[in-house]
Amino acid sequence: MAFEREALHRMGTELKQWLGMRIHPLAVKLLKNRSEIPEGAVLPTRDWGHKFSLCQSFARSQRNGETIAMFKEDHWCPEPVIGLGFAERIPFFLEGHHRYPDSIRNLQAASEWCQHMPHLGYGLYEGIVSAPIHTCEFMPDLILMHVNGMMTSFLLIVRNWIDGKDLTCQLSGHAVCVYSIVPSLLKRECHVSVPCRGDRRYAFAQDDEILFTLVPEMLPDFIAGIHYLEEHHWGIPFNQSYREEYDLKPKYRDLGEKLGMEMRQSPPRSQKYQKF
Repeated sequence: MAFEREALHRMGTELKQWLGMRIHPLAVKLLKNRSEIPEGAVLPTRDWGHKFSLCQSFARSQRNGETIAMFKEDHWCPEPVIGLGFAERIPFFLEGHHRYPDSIRNLQAASEWCQHMPHLGYGLYEGIVSAPIHTCEFMPDLILMHVNGMMTSFLLIVRNWIDGKDLTCQLSGHAVCVYSIVPSLLKRECHVSVPCRGDRRYAFAQDDEILFTLVPEMLPDFIAGIHYLEEHHWGIPFNQSYREEYDLKPKYRDLGEKLGMEMRQSPPRSQKYQKF
């Protein structure tokens, strides 16, 4: 990565401020072994005497500012243990038994979901650590953010600004801890995912929240894009209006004319007519 931790802290703080986030963007790193545990990190079973689900440790990092490292023995929910490669994808999992009949209507459908849940290779990593991006004592593999729909729109606009590419995301109603990490880690690309039932019920994800995953090497481009879009009146908050035949950017008007569309504006209607 082409920047130091101090720059990461500064850009992470700026990202949070520009978006108007309610909680901290989260720095996440996969750990190959225990020697990579950051100084001062909490291990739930060792330091608190109980296990946590990964979404719960993320919630504590985002809201309480804690650095939390988790290994297999620290996890309460088994799906991230499999998805992150801390345990093998055993037949009981691949056949869908833990999903049927509670959340999927037959065993074949449950097996279909389990076999296609994103996953890392078994044994590549032993643990995971999370901390707020502006205080983390490590260089993260990913930056995770619980954002609302408006913030997601803006982040996607910034992503398009960088090189014009859209995101193609695998979406699920389950295991958001896996879906927000694995695809982005493997592709080195941003990702959008939807909070699962556990994230909402046990880790305080709000009704209006979506998860946006940012790869750290793209963070400088995201900050540059935020500044550029703000300067060109594409920033937050979005201006809202029901105005018909609103002013188009010149290049939008050019495109419409080249498509054979009539782009001349009608005479303004009376103020009385425009009211809703």
